[in-house]
Amino acid sequence: MKDIFELAKEKIVITAEIGINHNGDLKLAEEMIDAAAQCGVDAVKFQAFNTEFMYSRLTPGFSHTDKDVFAQMKALEINESWWQGLRERAKKRGLYFSSSIFDRPSLDILKKPGLDFVKIASAEIDNLEFLAEQIALGDIFVISTGMAYLEEIAAAVRCLREKGITKIILLECTSSYPAPPEAIHLLNIDFLRETFPLPVGFSDHTMGYHHAVAAAARGARFIEKHFTLDKNMPGPDHKISADAAEMKQLVHAVREIEISLKTNGKFVISPQEKDSRELGRKSVVALRKIAAGETISRENTIIKRPAKGIKPSEARHLYGRVAGVDIEKDQWITWNMVK
Repeated sequence: MKDIFELAKEKIVITAEIGINHNGDLKLAEEMIDAAAQCGVDAVKFQAFNTEFMYSRLTPGFSHTDKDVFAQMKALEINESWWQGLRERAKKRGLYFSSSIFDRPSLDILKKPGLDFVKIASAEIDNLEFLAEQIALGDIFVISTGMAYLEEIAAAVRCLREKGITKIILLECTSSYPAPPEAIHLLNIDFLRETFPLPVGFSDHTMGYHHAVAAAARGARFIEKHFTLDKNMPGPDHKISADAAEMKQLVHAVREIEISLKTNGKFVISPQEKDSRELGRKSVVALRKIAAGETISRENTIIKRPAKGIKPSEARHLYGRVAGVDIEKDQWITWNMVK
């Protein structure tokens, strides 16, 4: 497979963010990879963390988490022994494999299986020293920009470029779970692309998938969406995730939009429009029977559908000409009927 940065030049890359929705269950994690592949996504992504190194035990709950965040996240860690098998399963399903990494012990663990691309979560964008260390995992970075000011995004991009990393994709993102429409800024896709410039995508935390489709129309080259097999499962992210039915719909809708993302400069019309053009537009039609030798005028003609005769814009050149043949009522008039 070509690398995902090059793939994003050819198609919109769609990633199923399995994240922590495996609920600490290896079998469920494997089932989710299989289900994501059946939905037609291009990649799957997990989250790698050691809670001891990621959270203070005093961390309060927030928005969509339990009050005891430490205990909740501890139960959602991925066991070190899972990673190689998960990556191999993704590869067999034709999927790219990635993870967000939140601490050095997890970084060390992932060096062995490796990643097809390194995902930098919004919460880690300003952790520049750790960001630079993740180059050990690969040379393609996808960076979510939720909660980030422009100077923080610039600093992260500069940090990677100084280390020789050139394959960087930025994701417009709103770190709210779920993110309400008023908190979404899809025009940032244009802004980020023009500011850096780099390929830009969308990390979608909204309910539904219509914002992801809109992002595709906006020029996003990479779309990430949380994925679950059941929104009613216990865990902080299931309710805000797309289930299999929604993910299939998202993929289908994005692929249809993708086909439409082109221009013809309005110099040609599509084959599908040619029939519409002839039947939907109008031409000069006989208002009544016009006998051969009779002068054609505004009074004995009318503009009607279909556009099989002389165009309305050319009618002024028709008036005053003489009918060369009998023209029946409602017959469109063509130039070979007049002299």
